[in-house]
Amino acid sequence: MNLINGVLNVIYDVSYFIMPIFILLLVFNSGLSEHPKTILKTVKDNWAFFLRLVAFNNVILPVILWQLLRVIPIEPVYSAAFVILFLCAGASTVIAFVQEASEKITYAVSTMILLTLSTVLILPILLPMMIEGVEITSLDLVGSLVASILLPLFAGSVMRLIFEETALRIKPFTLKAQKILMNIAVYGMMLGLLPELVQLIGSGVITSSILVVLLSAGIGYLIESKNPDRAMQLTSGFAGGQRNGAVAFAVVLNNFSDPGIFLTIAVTTMISTVLFSALSTYMGKSRLKEAETR
Repeated sequence: MNLINGVLNVIYDVSYFIMPIFILLLVFNSGLSEHPKTILKTVKDNWAFFLRLVAFNNVILPVILWQLLRVIPIEPVYSAAFVILFLCAGASTVIAFVQEASEKITYAVSTMILLTLSTVLILPILLPMMIEGVEITSLDLVGSLVASILLPLFAGSVMRLIFEETALRIKPFTLKAQKILMNIAVYGMMLGLLPELVQLIGSGVITSSILVVLLSAGIGYLIESKNPDRAMQLTSGFAGGQRNGAVAFAVVLNNFSDPGIFLTIAVTTMISTVLFSALSTYMGKSRLKEAETR
C-alpha cells in the first residue's frame, strides 16, 4: 500500500510541476495565434457578449452559488472553498478546451484576459461579504496575473509581430507540446489525487463539485443559446464551469491554513478540467467526422 501511495505521490508531483508549464505554453501559443489588434477588435465588436460574460462569471454566478451553499448540507470549510474558487474567473484552460473542440480561440483568449482582470478588481470587494474575516487586495493578485497570463501572452505576441516566420515555423511543435503536456498534467493529477478523492467520499464534496461545475457550465452555455456563433457559446459555457485555480490558491495562501480548503479547490479544479477536456476532445472528433462525411 505504501508503494502504491508513493507511486501516486510521484505521479501527482510530476503533474503538478507540469501544469504551470502547460498553462504558460498555452498562453504563449495564444499570443502566437492571435494578433493583439485582433483581440482588441474582437472585444470592441462584441462588447455586449463580453459584458455578459463578466457580469455572469464575476458577480451573478458567485452570488447564486453563495446562496445555494447556505442551504446545501455541506461543511463550512468546503463551502468556503467553493465560494473562493467560483469568485475566481478567467481560467487559461478554457482556450485549450475551445481549441480541442475545433473552434476559433479568439473569443477564449479575450475572455481569459478580461475575466482575469475583472476578477482582480471585483473579488476583493465580494469576498469579505461572502466569507467573514477574509480580506485580500487587488495587489495580492497582480503577481499571479502578470506571471501566468500577461508575460507569456506578451512574449507570444512579440514573437508573432517581430519574428513572424519563426513563429509560424515553431507553432506546430509548440501546439503539439501543449497537447502532450495537457494530457500528462490533467490525467496525471487525476490519478495522483485518487487517495484524496477516496478521502472525500461521504463529505459531499465530489458530488457537489460535479453538480456545481456542470450547472455553471450549463447556465453559461444557455446564456448564449441564441447566439449564432458556436465559438461564443462554447467559450461562455467552458468559462462558467472552469474557474481560475491559480488565483484561488493565491487567495487561500493569504487567508487560510485548513488543508480541506486547498484539497477542495484542487479536486474541483481537477474534476472540471477532466470533464471539459474529455468533452471538448469528443466535440472536436465529432466535428472532424462530420467534415469528412460531407
